[in-house]
Amino acid sequence: MVKFASTNTVEAFLNMVATIDVVQPQDTWEVIRLLPADSNGFQYHIKGNQQGPERLVREEQLQPA
Repeated sequence: MVKFASTNTVEAFLNMVATIDVVQPQDTWEVIRLLPADSNGFQYHIKGNQQGPERLVREEQLQPA
């Protein structure tokens, strides 16, 4: 289980102007899969609680839950 800290400026902007939290990160995420490293480091496939959304994120965007 991890916490997701978005570093995406587009998501930050949408959170500021949207009337609903369309891209608001959930509290905790489950790591589903570690993907091979590329030139920028490791990527992870994470899933939100229960039937929540799934995302592809970089290692620097994650913190232990």
